Amino acid sequence: MSIVKRILFPILFFSFLSLTSLAAKTKIERLEPEFWWIGMENPNLQLLIYGQEIGDYKAALDYPGVTIQSVQNVENVNYLFVNLQIDKSAKAGKFDITLTNSKGKELKYQYELKERRKNSSNRKGFNSSDVIYLLMPDRFANGNPENDSVDGLTEKADRANFDGRHGGDIQGIINKLDYLQDLGITTLWSTPLLEDNEKRGSYHSYAISDYYNVDARYGGNEAYLKLSKECKKRGIKLIKDMVFNHCASAHWWMKDLPQKDWFIFMMNTQTPITVNQPYWIHMLLKWIKSNFRMAGSIKACRI
Repeated sequence: MSIVKRILFPILFFSFLSLTSLAAKTKIERLEPEFWWIGMENPNLQLLIYGQEIGDYKAALDYPGVTIQSVQNVENVNYLFVNLQIDKSAKAGKFDITLTNSKGKELKYQYELKERRKNSSNRKGFNSSDVIYLLMPDRFANGNPENDSVDGLTEKADRANFDGRHGGDIQGIINKLDYLQDLGITTLWSTPLLEDNEKRGSYHSYAISDYYNVDARYGGNEAYLKLSKECKKRGIKLIKDMVFNHCASAHWWMKDLPQKDWFIFMMNTQTPITVNQPYWIHMLLKWIKSNFRMAGSIKACRI
């Protein structure tokens, strides 16, 4: 074998392996929300699909009452936004969302539309007649010490640290519901319970890193469902505190933003900063008027 052949063969071989590997890596890594419901007042649903070069794919589905209204590509080719319309005639069930690229490669995701509970939309909200009790779960009561620190979540329990996690959880709230009822409250308002995976100061959970999962250190989604049922037994309303105008720097999309203007990063509300600077995403460097106050960080708002 000539020297040229001996050089070209490994180059071509490894180039082929690289291309094969790249093609194999293309998969649906995330699709949010993972499921939805029929019978919602707003018939429109936007799906965020994430995967390597997923933006090169076209979306299609075939399910009665569900149509794709449009597909949006963004700067980052790893994202695809699919806008669905769910007609009132749509039934609960599962169907495939098929993604196909220009070479004919297909990716499938089985999507589910769930049935809404009967009279779900008829629940009574809170009003001026309610006695609302606001609590911060991590500082309220520890009903399950086994979940004080959880593998996969960065900050561990440290009761000696003023700004650390102290172990309060949803089971602790459930254990105190009779006490709260005796106080005469009609409504329970907890500060955010969704996952906050920041390295420090995560006890308040206002820096949300996962909008679909209750923090495991509080007990997870199942514990929240249990809390809801226990409140209902006692005639106590439950307010869910949600934060959508900022998130944690630990949120997965911060590692690979859909586009450059996905967030506005501000210091003191005037000086722009970059995403790579070592600050949190959801607060401000100085004390300012806000729905809450905390120093030492940054505020970021979705455009």
